[in-house]
Amino acid sequence: QHTVPARLMLDQLCRELECLGSAAKVGQIGNILNRHLGNSVPDTSIVTRLLSKLGESKRPLQFANVWESLRHRNIEQDAYLASVAITSCRKCCEWGTALSI
Repeated sequence: QHTVPARLMLDQLCRELECLGSAAKVGQIGNILNRHLGNSVPDTSIVTRLLSKLGESKRPLQFANVWESLRHRNIEQDAYLASVAITSCRKCCEWGTALSI
């Protein structure tokens, strides 16, 4: 369960990513992630919720670029996070990214 500030931050983060559009580059996405998450490794619960929301939005290129940006942040990739990421990839039909997880 996310706290209210975490939910608000996640909603704002998703809105900013949506404004960038599907053609956003990894660097642009990284800047937005830095603004909202800082330079540290983000909390796994925030990452899983972000990936789920992106999967629901069905923007495959944006999902792939966010996933790449998150990987550069050295997130801990456990079985649960991999499952969420692959499920989100399936929703976006982003099979190449799913296979790389």
